Amino acid sequence: MKSSIQLFLLFLLSNYCFGQHLMIDPQGHSSLVRGVAFTNDNSKLVSVSEDKTIRIWDLRNNELEETLWGTYAKGKEGRYNTLSMHPNKNMIAAAGYLPNNEIRIINLDNSSQTASFIGHTNVITDLSFSPDGQWLCSASADKTVKLWYVPHLKSTKTNFTLSIDDFEDLVYSVDFSSDGTKIVCASFDGSIKLYQLNATKDKATLLSRWETFEPVTKIKFSSNHIIAGTSKGKVFIYSPKGEEEAVIPSAKGYITTIDLPESEDECLIVDSKGNLTIYNTSNWLKNKFIPAEKGIISAARFANNTNKYVVYAKGVEGILSIYDIEKEKNILQFESDGLSNKRIGRSEGKRFALSVNHKKRQPYNKVFDFEKLMMELNVDNQSEYEMPVIDGQGVTLKKINAYTLQIGSSKVINDKNRDKAINAYCFTPKGNVIVSSGNSLKLYNQSAQLVKEFHGHSASVITAHVSKDGRYLISSSDDQTTKLWNIETGELLASLFVSVHNEWVCWSPKGYYHASAGGEKYIGWLESKGIGELSNYYSVNFADKRYHKKEVLIKIIEMGSFDQAINALGLKKVDPKELVKQQPRIEWVSPNLHTQLSGTDLVKVDATITSKSQLKTAKILVDGRPKSIDLNAVSEVSGLYCYQIKEEFKTHHDQMKVQIFAENEFAKITSKPRSISKNNSANSSSDVGFDIETLMSSVTKTQKSTQNIYLLSIGISNYNDKTLNLNYADKDALAISDIYRKQANGKLFNEVFVKELTNEEAKKENILSGFQWLSENATSDDLAVVFIASHGVNWENNFYVIPHDVDLKDVDKSAVKWADCANVMTQLPSQVLLYVDACNSGQLGVNIAHSDNTESIRSLSSDENGVIIMSGSTGKESSLESSEWQHGAFTAAIIDGLGEGKADYSGDQIISLRELDLYIAMKVEELTKGKQHPTTQKPSTISVVNVGEMIPQ
Repeated sequence: MKSSIQLFLLFLLSNYCFGQHLMIDPQGHSSLVRGVAFTNDNSKLVSVSEDKTIRIWDLRNNELEETLWGTYAKGKEGRYNTLSMHPNKNMIAAAGYLPNNEIRIINLDNSSQTASFIGHTNVITDLSFSPDGQWLCSASADKTVKLWYVPHLKSTKTNFTLSIDDFEDLVYSVDFSSDGTKIVCASFDGSIKLYQLNATKDKATLLSRWETFEPVTKIKFSSNHIIAGTSKGKVFIYSPKGEEEAVIPSAKGYITTIDLPESEDECLIVDSKGNLTIYNTSNWLKNKFIPAEKGIISAARFANNTNKYVVYAKGVEGILSIYDIEKEKNILQFESDGLSNKRIGRSEGKRFALSVNHKKRQPYNKVFDFEKLMMELNVDNQSEYEMPVIDGQGVTLKKINAYTLQIGSSKVINDKNRDKAINAYCFTPKGNVIVSSGNSLKLYNQSAQLVKEFHGHSASVITAHVSKDGRYLISSSDDQTTKLWNIETGELLASLFVSVHNEWVCWSPKGYYHASAGGEKYIGWLESKGIGELSNYYSVNFADKRYHKKEVLIKIIEMGSFDQAINALGLKKVDPKELVKQQPRIEWVSPNLHTQLSGTDLVKVDATITSKSQLKTAKILVDGRPKSIDLNAVSEVSGLYCYQIKEEFKTHHDQMKVQIFAENEFAKITSKPRSISKNNSANSSSDVGFDIETLMSSVTKTQKSTQNIYLLSIGISNYNDKTLNLNYADKDALAISDIYRKQANGKLFNEVFVKELTNEEAKKENILSGFQWLSENATSDDLAVVFIASHGVNWENNFYVIPHDVDLKDVDKSAVKWADCANVMTQLPSQVLLYVDACNSGQLGVNIAHSDNTESIRSLSSDENGVIIMSGSTGKESSLESSEWQHGAFTAAIIDGLGEGKADYSGDQIISLRELDLYIAMKVEELTKGKQHPTTQKPSTISVVNVGEMIPQ
């Protein structure tokens, strides 16, 4: 009865680790999703994954709302197998390969674990709440089914009310009858068993038993049927009395999902090969087919109280799609920002070419220099980079089968369970052999004797290479990291993560890191709490002043040792646990986590911030926009500095969120958001039968807005110093002004006020006055837009915008210091959108460094400053312009995407920041043939941003 499905169910107990550990957060799932569920009002989606996370997705804002972190452990421990949503509370049960085979009960209202159910002796395979929510049924690889009483939850509960243990193999699926009086259980022993429960749920009587002679992978109990799917793709339909009514043999793989809408007139059946089919339950004939790309569909579900929408999870990348059955299209998709690197090519020094693509075999498209910690986003000369060497000293490496590598007359034979299959191999300059496999990375000599093993990857190691000098091993894995090792000592020196948006972060195991402007959001410290509590996750920038040290990371790589580098630099080692203790603490009185206003527009913020050291900064963030807090009201209590926060302000929208930011000398914190909504019955979604696509449409899309736009548009082509002249920067600024003037008096925006500064008008004094104009006029109801197309330059560690009247001999006095512009934008009460194309430094001459606005953008787009930035290029790239476009590439893409509406992918006549970002990225890459890469930085405190609407041409 065993099958390959049991690979999902290996009950391996790994080391459970407490303390802080650096983790990747690719902002989405990075592995197979094992369970999905809509919240009861269909406004959110919850998913659990083998990547050891629970993620909550906001359908209205089309974004990841929150991640709940589980256990840090090596290997499989911590992975989730199953999820069940409580039928009438905002609560879930989740379980899998958890420590002590724990079942976690989690309150989604406050994102906390309220209870643990402990009693199984092996992996949990399935969970099901009773229809009244009073009971939870669990199935396990320990060959038992248990029932738990849910009310009056305690922190840890071991007293299950019932255990059924008459199965010969693991139990893989369970479900309650619609009246909650029966349960049906499916086992890998091929049996399906129906039990009658007594009133107190402590006894079960076997009513019926069916034999399929195949492992049963999914069971569903409807009012009139019991529907069972097997590992070989068959689906059996039985009546509750025991008769077999039908058999559906048409699936192509094992059955991963069986689900019915509330009407029960249809049944969704999904197999592992990617077939999603809806059957008519009156005759069990095919009714509809949902098209999906080939590959495993690991979980699916109808939306609540409707048969119009289905969510399904696709592939090992954990991509979630919501499909509109009537319109026959996907209307939402959620996926991570991460991709694995597929190939490594080496050049001189520590420069390596990478292939970070969706497709498996693609040319190199990025270069990372571990000596300078710099990413290049195009590879002009593919032949510059050498592939791994498999022929050396008269010996050729040859893969005999999936587990065996021939080295001359010797053989490396992988352990099928421990190492898994061989993925790649190569010689080192010294003649040793690197073997990267599904679960190991090893160094052998030519006699096939193990020399060293490299520990650090958490998934299959795809490929590996060695630097030309033989000092460094570099490897890439399905865990979405590329790692650099000291090949002599085996020490992991640095890890690299590259996102689909060309952001990157490189870090040492001890936490020192460097990143692109938006890259640091992808790693953080995970603090495991143990049984009964979810882990705490701290984005690495909570202590950026301590860990964002480019020079330290370079020294670690240069010396090939963390300890040697720290000693050479004279740095003191700091335990991240100590920095966590230094983090300010925020205690809320009001508003509540979810607050609905009734009869008032006034929001009262009442909170206390405590800190071991005095605060440097504290801000209230309203929809991501900062409001400074007076820090004079401070007292000392038990050695702590205490700050009382009492503020009032009026709401300006039907939906908003409030957060608090606080920073001391050592660390900073941004609180979880408090959601505020007005009691507007017209927009209430308490009826779970509403249309999801309507839910996704924000109020601003259907109601007349009172939001004004204040646009400061700066473009300089003609300079006093003619050697600096550009061709189209002034035209770029005028084009942006024209686009936004046309947005006046529409659905999104009311009036549009524009201040243009081009060429001779764009002197330093006038540019600073333009920012002052924004400061004097933009209110909290408005959107402030700044567009800058000009030269930009770094001078003595400061970034400057080059005005028309610049004197290159005195940049500090004659150019516009970025900090002055940034100070105004961070203080504006309005939402702020900055388009910056100020990287045209190629003509500035050898006396002025090539511009790199990375740190300027990083600071301005941080949570505490709250400015949304769309930049024409990344890092040290120059922005390109052409007579063919009559504009810079960045502006040409904005004209197409926003001005002509080509970025309206959803077809709702509204262009969101997400849509415009996607369009500009593709268009600029097309125009410049991959030489320029725009980026967008949106603070995590800001949700949906609409940048424009379709204007009739």
